[in-house]
Amino acid sequence: MRFYRYAAVAVIALAIVMFGVVQIAVPSQPVYTTVTNTIVQAPATTSEDSSIKISVGNGLGSGVHIGGGNIVTAAHVIDDAKTVKIKTNAGIESDATVLWVNKDYDIALIHTDGNVAGSSELDCREPRFGEQIQAVGNPLGMEFIASFGRVAGAGRQLGNWKRVVVTDMTTVMGQSGGGIFANDGRVVGINVGVTIAPLQSGKDAAGGAVYTPTMTGFGFVVPASVVCDLLARRASQ
Repeated sequence: MRFYRYAAVAVIALAIVMFGVVQIAVPSQPVYTTVTNTIVQAPATTSEDSSIKISVGNGLGSGVHIGGGNIVTAAHVIDDAKTVKIKTNAGIESDATVLWVNKDYDIALIHTDGNVAGSSELDCREPRFGEQIQAVGNPLGMEFIASFGRVAGAGRQLGNWKRVVVTDMTTVMGQSGGGIFANDGRVVGINVGVTIAPLQSGKDAAGGAVYTPTMTGFGFVVPASVVCDLLARRASQ
C-alpha cells in the first residue's frame, strides 16, 4: 500500500511540473445528477429594428432593411406597384420607391430616403437543413412579430419558385418578404410563402365534400445566396 501511495504522489508531482497547476476537487457531499431528454436552447438573436412593414393599396407584407435605405422583400408583396408605404419597427412611416422586381425568384428591392434606425447584414448562403432560424414580419396585420423554427427541407425548385428552402416555423399571410435570421443575427433568407392544404369542412347540398384551404405551418424561404446573386446582377448592369 505504501508503494501505491508514493506512486500517486509521484504522478501528481509530475503533473505539476508538466502543466503548472493541478486542481483536485473532492466533494464533501454526494452529488446527484438527473438526466432528462429535455434540450434547452438559447433563442435566436436578430436585428429586430431592421424589420419593415410594407403597405401596398389594401394589402400588406414585410421586408428587411439591409442598409443605405435599401429594403429586400418578396416580389408578390410589391406586385406592379411603383411606390409603397413603409413603417419601421421604431414607428417611423415614409414612402419607398420600387427599384426592381424579379418574379421568377419572388424577390424585390425597394428604397427609402426616410429614416430607418437599424439594418441587418446579408449572409450570402443557403441555410442548412436542421438549422435554427427566426422570422420577423407582420402576420395578419400584427406588427413586428417573431416566429421560430428550423430548416425542414433543403433548397429546391418548387411551384413558381426557382429556389426555396422549406421551414417548419409558423408562417401566415403578412409575413411574406420578411427576413429570416440565423442565430448570429444575419439574414439567411426571405419569407415568400406557406403551404395551403385543404381540410374537409362539411358537405354541400348534393352530399359532396366541401374543402376549406388551411395553412399547415410549412413555410417557403428564398435563400440569401439567391438574394445576393440577384443584387450582384443588378449592380453590374
